[in-house]
Amino acid sequence: MYSLGRSRIPLVIAFSVALCAAGWPALAQERYDEHEMRDRFYIALGGFLQTEVKTTIRLDAKTPAGGIALGTVIALEQQFALDDEVSTGRLDGWYRFNERHRIGWTYWQSDREGVRTFDGSDPITIGDITINPGDTVTTNEDGGLFAVDWSYSFVNTSKYEAWLGLGLNFQRVDTTIAVNVGGGANTLQQEAKGTIPIPTLNFGGRWDFSKRWRMIVSQELFGIKVGDFEGKLNNTRILAEFNIARNFGIGGGFERYRFEVSAESDEFLGQLDTSYTGLSLYLKGQF
Repeated sequence: MYSLGRSRIPLVIAFSVALCAAGWPALAQERYDEHEMRDRFYIALGGFLQTEVKTTIRLDAKTPAGGIALGTVIALEQQFALDDEVSTGRLDGWYRFNERHRIGWTYWQSDREGVRTFDGSDPITIGDITINPGDTVTTNEDGGLFAVDWSYSFVNTSKYEAWLGLGLNFQRVDTTIAVNVGGGANTLQQEAKGTIPIPTLNFGGRWDFSKRWRMIVSQELFGIKVGDFEGKLNNTRILAEFNIARNFGIGGGFERYRFEVSAESDEFLGQLDTSYTGLSLYLKGQF
C-alpha cells in the first residue's frame, strides 16, 4: 500500500520553508497590506503532459455466495502496453472574494490505449474473466479530474502570500479491458467505471520576486479509511509565471501526483494505484 510518508512531501516542505523564510519580513510586519488585487479573477488554460504514468489495478468479482473473489494485480503499462505518456488540455482558475478568501477549480481529462498479446506464463484473473497466455488484450483508460477548493490566505501582500484550505476532487475512473480469446471471434470485456470524490487538505505559497515574475508552490493531501473504502492522495505542484502585460502572462511548471483507492462498492470493486509526473505550459489572464 502507498504511504504518504514515502512520498515527496519533504520536497514540498523544503520549498514551503524557503517561501516562508523569504516572506518572514511580511510575517513580522503586516499580514495584509491592502494592495490592489490584480488577480481577483484568474484563469489559466494550456497544455498538460503526463509522463512516467504508472497504473496498477486489481478488479475483483462477487461470488454467488456473496463473497469477493480477488483479482490479479496488473501493471497496465508494463503488462498490457498501456501508454505511459499522454498530453491533454488543462483549465485552472480562482475567484477571490477578498484578500483572505477565494475559491478555485481545476479540470482535465485524458484518454489512453494499449494492445498486447499476453505473454505471461500463468493465467490471470480480472474481475469475472480469465486471461490466458496467447490472448490479445486491448486496454482503454479514460481518466479525468474536476476539483474545487476554498482557501484562506493568512498572509497576502503585494509580494508574498500563504494559504491553507479544503478541497473536493472528483476523480474519474473508466477502465475497459477487452480480451480476444485465442485469436478467435470470442471477446470478453471487463469494465471499471465511476467517479470517486476525494476531500483534500491544501496549502501553498506565492512569491512575487519581481514585477513580472512569480513562483507558486502548492500541495494537496488526503488519507482516510472508512469501512470498505480506503483512499490516499498526494499532489505537489511548483509553478513559475511571467507577466507579459498587466492582465496577461505565461506560466509553466512541474507536478507530481499519486492517488490510491481500495473500495468494495457497486461502482468500483477492487484496488487502483496511479501516479504520474506532469509538465504544464499555459497562458493566463488575471483581472
